Amino acid sequence: MKWYHGSPVGGLTELKPFLSEHGKPYLYFAQDPLVALLYAVKPVPKPLSFYPYGFAGDGKVVYSEYFENAFWKLYSGQKGYLYTCSDFVGSENPTKIPGVCTSTAPVMAEKCTEIPDLYQYYKEQEKRGLFYLRPYDTIPEKERNYVLEGWKKDIQDYHLKKTPNHASSIFIKTYFPAAWEMAD
Repeated sequence: MKWYHGSPVGGLTELKPFLSEHGKPYLYFAQDPLVALLYAVKPVPKPLSFYPYGFAGDGKVVYSEYFENAFWKLYSGQKGYLYTCSDFVGSENPTKIPGVCTSTAPVMAEKCTEIPDLYQYYKEQEKRGLFYLRPYDTIPEKERNYVLEGWKKDIQDYHLKKTPNHASSIFIKTYFPAAWEMAD
């Protein structure tokens, strides 16, 4: 079975586990290359993450824009690399995301494909009906508020107000200013 891993780093022959938001070093793989490639962009540093996607009834990836033009702002002009791997022993799936597995050991890469502009790549997949984008203005207010509450909790749990120049703090202040204000 083929598995895919997305990364901002190209040219690797061996993929290695790194610290994750799940508490220990993991290497993440997906059966769907469109899921894997979303992780080629790292909007916020660990232990936080921001990958607002799910799956439509037909199994296709759906990315939800929880702020205006989110997908364009985060993925436009970003280069990514898609690694293809197989024949490795996967471990548990701490993400509970369907079609995902992890490895706690290094895995040899069989192939590395460079994607010069991830936004353009996903827009092409969208035109082909393989990927869906949920624009900000189509997302119910209740759902957007739920996301704000999640960021508020992260701000409090990680004491981000004490480090306003941290990359995570800057991301939240830039794209979710209401959550930053709510966390006082």
